[in-house]
Amino acid sequence: MNEVKRFLDTETFFDAAILRHGFTDYMRDYEIIVGGRDGPPHTDVHRYQFVGCVDAIYATAIRPEVFAKSIPDEFVLSGPDYPEKDEPDGFIWGTRWSCAYPGLEYLAPSERAARWSRLLGRPMHEVSIATEAFRLNLVFAEVRHELMGHRPIVHFEKQYPIGTNRSAMRP
Repeated sequence: MNEVKRFLDTETFFDAAILRHGFTDYMRDYEIIVGGRDGPPHTDVHRYQFVGCVDAIYATAIRPEVFAKSIPDEFVLSGPDYPEKDEPDGFIWGTRWSCAYPGLEYLAPSERAARWSRLLGRPMHEVSIATEAFRLNLVFAEVRHELMGHRPIVHFEKQYPIGTNRSAMRP
């Protein structure tokens, strides 16, 4: 069995919080920050780097009719950071995390990983990560993990939408 699959088989994202995900600023690796992975008291925070990520596919899991009505900024400016606001009817982006369900799955065999293995002349791997809000597929060379610690709350800098104005590009 390959080492990447063996490692990922021991990691569980089931019912954990995906706190952040995206390419690192140097753009080679895809990074996922996961909290509450180890069960109660849900204070563990882990960082996974999918090194040499050559293929990343993100798709929403939110039904089109719900997504469409959840585009206004009020859905970003709602949630636990804004207890004084009434929650609008739709998907609340402002919760700032997504519940991994069923979580991470190592895909084997994978046509996409096999194609990249041929192109790069080295073993490549594919995982799928599913949450209530999105599905993510990554093709990568290796995976690295770091336990960031045990903290009840992880604070990342809050990001806000660019303010609307006349030059904003909207239909």
